[in-house]
Amino acid sequence: MTTAGIILAAGKGIRMRSNVPKALHKVAGVALVGHVVRIMRIAGIEDITVVASEDFAASQEFKEALLPRVSVSIQAEQLGTADALVAAKSTVEGADTIVVAPNDMILVTDELVRHVIDTHTDAGALATLLGAQVNDASGLGRIKLDSSGDPEAVLEEHEADDDLLRSNLINTAWYCFDNNWVWDVLSTIQPADTGEAYLPRVIEAAANLSRSHIVVSRDPNTGIGVNDRVQLSNVERITRQRTNEAHMRSGVTLQDPQTTYIDIDVEIGSDTTIGAGTHIGTRSSIGSNVTIGPNTRISLSHIGDNATVDGARVVDSVIGDGASVGTNSLLRVGTELKPGAKVGNLAEIKNSVIGTGSHVSHFSYVGDATIGSNVNIGAGTITCNYDGKEKHPTIIEDEALIGSSTMLIAPVTIGKGARTGAGSVVRIDVVAGDTVAGVPAKSIKSK
Repeated sequence: MTTAGIILAAGKGIRMRSNVPKALHKVAGVALVGHVVRIMRIAGIEDITVVASEDFAASQEFKEALLPRVSVSIQAEQLGTADALVAAKSTVEGADTIVVAPNDMILVTDELVRHVIDTHTDAGALATLLGAQVNDASGLGRIKLDSSGDPEAVLEEHEADDDLLRSNLINTAWYCFDNNWVWDVLSTIQPADTGEAYLPRVIEAAANLSRSHIVVSRDPNTGIGVNDRVQLSNVERITRQRTNEAHMRSGVTLQDPQTTYIDIDVEIGSDTTIGAGTHIGTRSSIGSNVTIGPNTRISLSHIGDNATVDGARVVDSVIGDGASVGTNSLLRVGTELKPGAKVGNLAEIKNSVIGTGSHVSHFSYVGDATIGSNVNIGAGTITCNYDGKEKHPTIIEDEALIGSSTMLIAPVTIGKGARTGAGSVVRIDVVAGDTVAGVPAKSIKSK
């Protein structure tokens, strides 16, 4: 049996009161629609189609939100969820079963999705929906069950009678449909007064054939969707709590989980300790036995085993095994610290390689530089890499010693084992083994 997935993401999300489509609002670093794609993929669904409006699908933000190998279908007009599903028909022709999901119910787990698929298949159902028992069903569609406990209808709150309104069993809008059956049914659904055709009407058609089924989640969080900014924040909180708990169960110590913010798609090795107030952005990886100090911010970066990052900001950079970064330092795009390298407090490194065992002391700026191994850069040193028009490189070879407050006017090369005196302004290359000092710096080795 083959299963394909369809995500309905063409709605505008008016209650978000935003110029950003609802599907692109982020939870734990990932757009809502991206969360649903991930849930389906982890559940084993490889063929996934997202239904979007034409302008939404053309945006770069939408393209970046999706994982590779996701198809896109266009819903030309906003004519309801049943019409949106029809827009994706041609993308799932080879599947036996289709899983249909909204873009805003992201607390559904991959385990639940697999359970829904298995239950649908085992029951020989034409339509299976995922329901949830929630604490507060106000404003949500209720599921009406028949005497056998199978669903016979999904009714909006204004359609439900008093008995049904007392039920807290709501529709998550996650469905399984028989792919050979559902399309004919969709063509028979009559639009509501709004002019929109609603997908839950399919359940009634399956129930008339005694082939509707339901899986009910007892976790009330499963039924929490995102329709406004308040609900968005609630879903964010729950997602982060789940994420933190998963890392802790895998051997990571969080000093204060409530103030630790770890995005989706972050890998963390065992015996790593993360201090309070830390933010770790999506697509970052942290090795084993790493110490992350309080109030650290890491994004799009790799931190090697046994490294230390203490209250620093690390952006799109690589920190090697055993390397360390001090408090309030900033590692910007393209920076790499080789194993055992050290950056002190209040330093900034940009687009530079710091070699194995080399030290960049506090209050320094190193930009567009390549630094060899076992180099010591004194406090307050600056690579003056920008001449007002272009950036220029600095090269510091192995075992050089750069005195405190040295100004290195790029482009410039400091040779192997060379030294600069404190406060020097180096405008020309320094040959290997030489010692220079002064403004401008000159050789003093023979004096």
